[in-house]
Amino acid sequence: MKKIIPNLIALLFICGSCQFNQSVSKDLITGAYSRADGIGSDDVVMEINGKAETRNEFFYGEKINFVFNNVTGLTTVDGKTYPGLAIYIIGNEKDTLFSEPDVLKNLNDGTELSPLQLHSNFVTALPNKNNEKYKAIVIISDKKGDGKHTFELPFTIKENKVLKIKNKDFAYSNIYLWDETTKQVVIADTADSSHQLMLILEGVEGFKIIDGKAFALFSLEITDANGNKILSSPNMFSNYETTGMSPEDLKKQVIARMNFTGGRINNPYKITSKLKDKNSEKEIEVTTALYLE
Repeated sequence: MKKIIPNLIALLFICGSCQFNQSVSKDLITGAYSRADGIGSDDVVMEINGKAETRNEFFYGEKINFVFNNVTGLTTVDGKTYPGLAIYIIGNEKDTLFSEPDVLKNLNDGTELSPLQLHSNFVTALPNKNNEKYKAIVIISDKKGDGKHTFELPFTIKENKVLKIKNKDFAYSNIYLWDETTKQVVIADTADSSHQLMLILEGVEGFKIIDGKAFALFSLEITDANGNKILSSPNMFSNYETTGMSPEDLKKQVIARMNFTGGRINNPYKITSKLKDKNSEKEIEVTTALYLE
């Protein structure tokens, strides 16, 4: 689910049919840069969560897919072409956060597809607290020749506003609502009532450690618009309340799973979760108002 995965974006980025040997284009809205050196494409489309969009600010956890339409200029051998495809994610102009130099490694026998369409993608599971700046770099190459096409997109990550987070003295990396059914981060205040949702806290640190153990209390409460309690769990870690837990396990992920049964829907549903340190005043409170469909 979670870290960066290869994939492409729908950007409606025209590079002028690219039938000639060299061309350079830049999109003034997104800052996307494309250089065709022997290999070109009719356009590059960026898809965000399956929908074509033109922006370079993403929410944490969005799926970004780049689509290169009608790739031309590859060497043809016995009716086949042998494209290479690489994708890299660079942070703050210097840190390589993801590297996949051969996305098409299963295409070693070439392809007869014409027109040829290539895809590359990633998930924006990236830090966003310190105005980090990122760049996606996609390179199409010719495994039987010297041609190359380079596409670059600078982008930033915005905080997901679905959740309201109040933190008292803990450190954490990310907190988000995950749709386990669709395998996507929830970025709007609506959700399918038949899907399993998961509230996920990652990288939580700061528990008071006693004999190598942390003593965490983790509660979850869901009420409907009429104030009826749909779910109430005062401590999902009750089995460990006296024995404690590994602080490293808590740091990896803390998860609350939510399933909604059929019946009348009374929107919105208020979700409140608290992670506490039993031996200090430290606490993270997460709330949201969710509309079920």
